[in-house]
Amino acid sequence: MRKWLTVILYVSCIILAFIYRYEILAWLKEDHNLLLSMLAATVLALFPVIPYKLIIGLFGYAYGSLAGALICWTATTLAAAIVYGLVKFMFQNKSMTYLNSISALDKFTGAVQRRPFASVVLARLAPVIPQMAVNIYAGAAGLPFWSYLAATGLGKIPGITLYAFLGGQMFQHPRSAAIAVILYVAVLAAAGFSIRPRSAKL
Repeated sequence: MRKWLTVILYVSCIILAFIYRYEILAWLKEDHNLLLSMLAATVLALFPVIPYKLIIGLFGYAYGSLAGALICWTATTLAAAIVYGLVKFMFQNKSMTYLNSISALDKFTGAVQRRPFASVVLARLAPVIPQMAVNIYAGAAGLPFWSYLAATGLGKIPGITLYAFLGGQMFQHPRSAAIAVILYVAVLAAAGFSIRPRSAKL
């Protein structure tokens, strides 16, 4: 019963955040209270009703690129740990039963569990993979927590740094913003190339 109450509460919070998403955005643009901003960044990472890239850009604009990146990195890493914990300790048994029941998912999960750190880093770097899906999957698959958390923190750095920099510098220094995008793409390409041989063995 507690599990379903938790799910209902989570869904309700998402609905409320979605209803008031424009008010939240307006508040983020105007209010620069650090503690409240950190709380808001964490809540929006837990309940992703607004594209988080936009949130990072707003924080970069409001606080500057470095401070905005630090706030969002801390908030998203904390949110990732919370979601992982909720899924692992409340739903892992059922989740593992489901993952093991499908051959393709079972093989994929086995490969990820053999290399959890590298798998999570790559998932965090890939801009097309929903970050909430990574949090939920990691908890469901029972990946080692500290390995997951370290990989999450490391893998989030390039993307958050980029979007915070764009938020703080794009209009003032468009050339620097373009260079930052190119560097980010280069990091993604290097990461993909570095794991390609090992991925083929999996």
